[in-house]
Amino acid sequence: MPLHSFKMNCAAALLASAFPLLAAESGAAVTSTWPREYSVQRDNATGLLTLSTPYYTVQHDLKRGGAIALIRITHGRATNLLVQPVATRIQNEKGDVFTDLKDSNPRVSLRKDGLTEVVTVECRLLDDQQRAAGIGAKTVFEYHWGYIKIRKELTGTASPFPAREVCPFAVVLSPTLSDYGYRAGETEQEGAAPFAMGSNRWGKLRRQTASDPFVSTPFMPRSMLFADAGIEGLEWFAGSDLSQWDLQLTPRRGEGLCLLKANPDSPGFALSISPLFRTNTALALPKSCAFNFYLGVPLIEGHALRPWLHSTFNRNRGNWVTPGQIRAWAAEGIQTVHCHNDGDYYEDGLFWRDGSYPPYPDMDKYDKVIADCHEAGLRVATYFSNKELHPSTPEFQAHGTEWGRMSRAGKLQHNFFRGTNEFGAQMCLRSGWLDYLKLSIDRVLKNHPLDGVYYDWNTALYCCNGRHEGKKAGEAALGHWDIDELLDLMEWTRRRVGPGGLVIVHDTTTPMFATENFADCVVANEWGYGKWEGEGPALDALPLEWSLVGARARGVISYGQLNAQSPKRLYRMFALQALVSGVTPWPALPEVSEVVSILKPAGDLTTYRFADWRNKAVTLENRRCASAIYSRPGESYVLLANLHKDPLDTRCVVHAGKLPHPLSKPASATLTGSGRNAVKQPLNAGQLINEGLTIHIPADDAVLLHIQ
Repeated sequence: MPLHSFKMNCAAALLASAFPLLAAESGAAVTSTWPREYSVQRDNATGLLTLSTPYYTVQHDLKRGGAIALIRITHGRATNLLVQPVATRIQNEKGDVFTDLKDSNPRVSLRKDGLTEVVTVECRLLDDQQRAAGIGAKTVFEYHWGYIKIRKELTGTASPFPAREVCPFAVVLSPTLSDYGYRAGETEQEGAAPFAMGSNRWGKLRRQTASDPFVSTPFMPRSMLFADAGIEGLEWFAGSDLSQWDLQLTPRRGEGLCLLKANPDSPGFALSISPLFRTNTALALPKSCAFNFYLGVPLIEGHALRPWLHSTFNRNRGNWVTPGQIRAWAAEGIQTVHCHNDGDYYEDGLFWRDGSYPPYPDMDKYDKVIADCHEAGLRVATYFSNKELHPSTPEFQAHGTEWGRMSRAGKLQHNFFRGTNEFGAQMCLRSGWLDYLKLSIDRVLKNHPLDGVYYDWNTALYCCNGRHEGKKAGEAALGHWDIDELLDLMEWTRRRVGPGGLVIVHDTTTPMFATENFADCVVANEWGYGKWEGEGPALDALPLEWSLVGARARGVISYGQLNAQSPKRLYRMFALQALVSGVTPWPALPEVSEVVSILKPAGDLTTYRFADWRNKAVTLENRRCASAIYSRPGESYVLLANLHKDPLDTRCVVHAGKLPHPLSKPASATLTGSGRNAVKQPLNAGQLINEGLTIHIPADDAVLLHIQ
């Protein structure tokens, strides 16, 4: 089937399926996963253009080139995540710097496209003496839900501009940020594996290393993520057309500079992403060039999240999960399940081949499992891989090489397990695969009473299939990834399942705020971090993606770090470290339900604000102890965990004024142990908030302190 006909058929099929009603019509509880309108205010007197949602505010300075000068997360910590506005700059052969921030009278227009607000800014690039470079900048900001799509066009005069640097993005970030991660821009040409995942390279932001840059690379990263761990963050990432950043201005890759370092002039961290950077010689710029990129922020609810307890089921040789097992899950606190059967684990041919339908000969029994789960109060999703299509499907046979994610040599990657069994071949969303994937997902959701979806491989990946760049078969690709299309898929998915639907995504080592914003739950931490041994890692040694910034219910996979030979106490340690981080192990093992039950006296956790083990409100003298806080007006619950194999007595001081909801004069305090027969013990509240009290915590366990 020709590609254009295939796309038309997919579009017709998707239009024929009725999307769920909008939130306002359905009456479903609206959370931050559901897109809404921006509030827009323009104040010409102050020169400020402000776009805001309940979760974040972005402000343009119309007297400084119309640049973004403020990003504030409503329930974050920093008043502004930017110390200096986002600038565009170029440098000529003499070293003179021209920037959009010097234009005090840019042309700014606004329009609306559905829920998307579009801001267009046109300005000149000027130096400190207001001399013009002869180059204009036109920037289009598309304000989507949780992210801004930005297109920056630089247009020159008739005379070539000899440039030593072109930097479409330069900013100084808040000193409150603690961590960063970036997906590097090296490809096969520089020695990267042909089908490398491109996992984040993580690092800490510490000013004491000011003499050395955190990141300095001539290859433009595909994304950069910054976090005040457990609290807030922001991210930059390139659009799908990576050649804009790699080859548009220079004849060879690797002639730019991405630099992240401590800012020398004021507190904060200076970031510049320059696709052209030369220290001595200059290169004549083309008459016009364009760069597509994004800024994303996490959508943070401002209240604690319920611990997410999840399990899975599959065909299991025809032995479908029983109603009794489902009721047992519910009794253990399991909230969601999903069908995960993407491989021939049992070598009987009964598995869900990616992209196929129907997967089983007895789909009525599949529906019966869903009905039994609903009767027990469990929500149900089913597995889809965003990157895999099984070679047995007619669609692969017709379009596999057309849609496939290719290496420079034109090869496809097939994902195998146990040597010969296949999950599927890797596809690229920047092709007809996106339309077919939507069709596949819609087909399943229409035919079965599911609550939503589980997406594996929910990440953008580098691809060298030239047909995804409009080239003929066999023509070399310039290089792209499929981030534009992944965002399209996530927005479509949220609309498809509705405001109350269930969206679970798995993005181990490649978390992104912009994609996770549309998900209810995130699975992370599967591989790449080593086995736990001995006492396990310290809390400050856990990877950033363990809890990221606390914006979404997060499940951290234990089987990447623990296995059948691991001591049982490490499983409980894993659960305790997750608990004080505001996340839960995934899938939920018996230790998880037991540990989570410690929080039962607090009731509905979503009525509290949460602060993880990095909080400053509780001081514990023993380094193997940690705290987490659930706080609301008039009271706080403080979780005290012992991350040691032996019982510990630790002095605990609660700084009542530093609680998320400060307490001026606590009148009472009680301590509750873990387990079903836990006894409440009254404590001296005055002593607790002054000199402190010695608290006994059993080995590998936690107690709950209630202050009001």
